[in-house]
Amino acid sequence: MDSIVVRGIQAEGVHGLEAERDRPQPFVVDVEIFGDLQRAATRDDINATIDYGVVAREVRDVVMNETFELIETLAQAIADRVRSLGARSMRVKVSKPRSARTLSVEEIAVIIER
Repeated sequence: MDSIVVRGIQAEGVHGLEAERDRPQPFVVDVEIFGDLQRAATRDDINATIDYGVVAREVRDVVMNETFELIETLAQAIADRVRSLGARSMRVKVSKPRSARTLSVEEIAVIIER
């Protein structure tokens, strides 16, 4: 199985419980899209694959312009948006760096596979 990986997409958004939504906070998103990339590689044609630049822009759009209480819901919204680009199978990781520092842990994240 081939994959396209876009790691470290950074954007600020207003997500979390009510006390966390007083101002935008940073989020970091990793997306791995699974599929057969042989056609794109053979043809050397961006139209035969999913453009990782478009993936990054769409992820940033979801993080910056939608609001959710749970990062689980944010991850699902990102997966839905990536699916609309033609992805059938993916892994989405959403990290919330500010929460990690507040809780004195290395990372707070949710990973979903669809």
